Amino acid sequence: MTHEAWIGVIGFVILLLLIFMRVWVGFSLIIVGFAGICFMKGLGYAGSLISNDPFTTSTQYSMICLPLFTVMGTIISHTGLGAKLYRWARALIGHITGGLGIATVGACALFAAICGNSQVTALTLGRIAYPEMKKAGYRDSIAVGGIAAGGGIGVMIPPSIGFMLYGLLTEQSIGRLFMCGLIPGIILMLMYSMVYVVVGKIHPDWVPTTEKAGKRELIASTKEVWPVLLLMVILLGGIYGGVFTANEAGAIGVVFSLIIAAFSSKGSVNKKLVYDAFLDGIISTGMVMVLLIGAKVFLRFISLTNVTNLLGYWIMSLDVSRYVILAIVFVMYIALGSMFDILSAILLTVPFLYPIMTGLGFDPLWFGVFVVGMMEMGDITPPIGLSAFVVAEAFKLPTKTVFGGIAPFIVCQFIFMLLLCIFPGICLMLV
Repeated sequence: MTHEAWIGVIGFVILLLLIFMRVWVGFSLIIVGFAGICFMKGLGYAGSLISNDPFTTSTQYSMICLPLFTVMGTIISHTGLGAKLYRWARALIGHITGGLGIATVGACALFAAICGNSQVTALTLGRIAYPEMKKAGYRDSIAVGGIAAGGGIGVMIPPSIGFMLYGLLTEQSIGRLFMCGLIPGIILMLMYSMVYVVVGKIHPDWVPTTEKAGKRELIASTKEVWPVLLLMVILLGGIYGGVFTANEAGAIGVVFSLIIAAFSSKGSVNKKLVYDAFLDGIISTGMVMVLLIGAKVFLRFISLTNVTNLLGYWIMSLDVSRYVILAIVFVMYIALGSMFDILSAILLTVPFLYPIMTGLGFDPLWFGVFVVGMMEMGDITPPIGLSAFVVAEAFKLPTKTVFGGIAPFIVCQFIFMLLLCIFPGICLMLV
């Protein structure tokens, strides 16, 4: 390797050390990137980049959808939608075998798709679902397993922040990425639901059935959630039908979510609710923006070292099938997904791997679904799976109990990712 390439490798090692020392990923990227550029090109060159990159990154037209969808999610999540979605799902299917577990998975998936964070979903809906499942006689492990795994499905179902970030980094259509994730997200939700059906058949005492909800309860719960379900249909239908772009869908989502908030509390808008929702949305957007700016600065440094080109040439020169390389990437993402949140892992890997994988002939939209799916799998995979630890801490359960309950869902995720690799049309058929 060249002298410059070694500088790039050292910079990447320092970046990982800072992250493991609990320095926030966004700041770690900026620190290492700026220091590396200073070392190679001088302070004046690095200063000009730092003064320009934040502006150019944050003012991209495609960036508009990120704050819009984030604010939409925070507005809806502050309306108490989590509890309403769960009550609706339970009233609808709670009486069938594994129905309460299926309702939990469905409600977690829908809520995570709206709020964009699997850990927040696990905590928010877990506080509602876990006591109900315990009351119904569900075994601890299988109850919390569905809560931890169910929230992860939301990163696949549009509007997904993971797809937005991937699209911004690779200049792929965010609307097309949304449509690529829709069918895989639905399939995965059905596979997770089947876990409860199968466990209910084998161990009925682990997954007891509950009483069938009356018509009055079902109608009442449907009235509470139909605006949100309609919103998702409008957004996805509009994007898929070419009626509006992803940016325009985000604006429609914000307006519609404000209308939902207006009628969620006795017909009047709660000012504190709207203020808190917008504040959370602004903070979340700011965090993602710093991550993107940090990634831009770090990648400027890496491009100067020529590491990515050398890595690409080396991989392309290997006398192996492209599927062997895909298998290596598969294992790498499981490890990364168990240690980092999805946004950080995408920022650290996609800029390096995207040109390599597309150069090997993999579809860029398919690779986006693959990356998000692998991050979702890593999020619940031992020994570190973040969602598993969040759930274990929230409900004061042993970690082994949570991982024991998650095990069948990890198997489902693994099978699903294999199917996605063998049949890429699963995610490409809509586009």
